[in-house]
Amino acid sequence: MQDAMHSLTYGLFVVTACLYGRDNGCIVNTVGQVTSSPNRISITVNKSNYTHDMIHETGIFTVSVISEQADFGLFKRFGFQSGRTADKFAGFTSCKRTENWTMYITEGTNAYLSGKVVQEIDLGTHTMFIADVTEKGILSDAPSVTYAYYLEHIKPKPEAVGKTESGQTVWRCTICGYEYIGEELPEDFVFENLDNAYSRRKEIGVRKYGRMCYGESDNMPGLVIDRYGDDPALYIEATYEIAHIYMKKKKYDRAEPLLNEILNIYP
Repeated sequence: MQDAMHSLTYGLFVVTACLYGRDNGCIVNTVGQVTSSPNRISITVNKSNYTHDMIHETGIFTVSVISEQADFGLFKRFGFQSGRTADKFAGFTSCKRTENWTMYITEGTNAYLSGKVVQEIDLGTHTMFIADVTEKGILSDAPSVTYAYYLEHIKPKPEAVGKTESGQTVWRCTICGYEYIGEELPEDFVFENLDNAYSRRKEIGVRKYGRMCYGESDNMPGLVIDRYGDDPALYIEATYEIAHIYMKKKKYDRAEPLLNEILNIYP
């Protein structure tokens, strides 16, 4: 049975801030109007994001609502690198400055709202910022993107990159490099957890050398990925993770050969 949490819907947004003359931004999926009088919105930002610290210090931000016309480049720029180590606005011209001196995104978006923080709520890993809307504008009539639309139509799909000696297809995630062997990808095999793990490592400066995914701590039980230069080395636990997915779907005929493979390696 599907997790009920997966029935919740989300939009996707670029939240931008400016501190000491430096612009930055990140991708979030939790923005909403909380009251109409006064006109207030809430945004929830992970504390590990540099944008979070900038909003906490300045009390101002702008939300750009991503539309279905956005391409993956927008998500790579603002979601797959850290503002602590990269200038996300370097060479980027699809933006304009608002009255509160933060940027809004002009391409791949349909609206923007600027906010002045009136309250912060500590949520542990995240902070919810409640803000008065100080400026807003419509940029296009394109529909707002949902997280489901992003996964289906914008985010690159795993691609078949070759065959094993036995003729099985090798699939590779185009973002993290993880490879899966089989003629078809499992229906609920989700690469998003790998993407999130990889993004968190980038936030703290781990790029080519280090542990890119560490099992349950990254919501990928049994999967450990160490990166040495440009090539990720996968532990055999990855095979168990795939088998575990099949077992949850009661596809025991597919899980059995994978488990036997592990037993042959660890007699």
